[in-house]
Amino acid sequence: MSKRDYMNTSVQEPPLDYSFKSVQMIQDLISEEPRTGLRPLLQHPENLAWIDLSFNDLTTIDPVLTTFFNLSVLYLHGNSIHRLGEVNKLAVLPRLRSLTLHGNPIEEEKGYRQYVLCNLPRITTFDFSGVTKADRSTAEVWKRMNIKPKKVRIKQDVL
Repeated sequence: MSKRDYMNTSVQEPPLDYSFKSVQMIQDLISEEPRTGLRPLLQHPENLAWIDLSFNDLTTIDPVLTTFFNLSVLYLHGNSIHRLGEVNKLAVLPRLRSLTLHGNPIEEEKGYRQYVLCNLPRITTFDFSGVTKADRSTAEVWKRMNIKPKKVRIKQDVL
């Protein structure tokens, strides 16, 4: 099934709740059962729209999360993520609209909210707070002041 087929599916799997499991790495989930009330075995993981990994011991955002193209809600609050750059991995998720990261060490970084909003422009709710036009404007100003543009390399013809 292609990436496009995943994104065109209309059936969503129920939320996957692994909160409060003391998980340190995504691979630890293999031996864990999701919280009760939710189906433990996903029939179609590509349709997964909501993952709750809050209150664990995750130190990074595992690249496997970027394979769920229908993911629209991701809770990562209350973990141990300490590098703000980890957020960049989530930019490939076309449907991600709601994200939580508060309660991680990255929350203490200067420009935390602006950095996330600059790198994930489709987010409409961040840390359980709606993203306003003013938030977007502030993030844009912050980006111009703090993120250096990538240098464009001009290919030179070799004679």
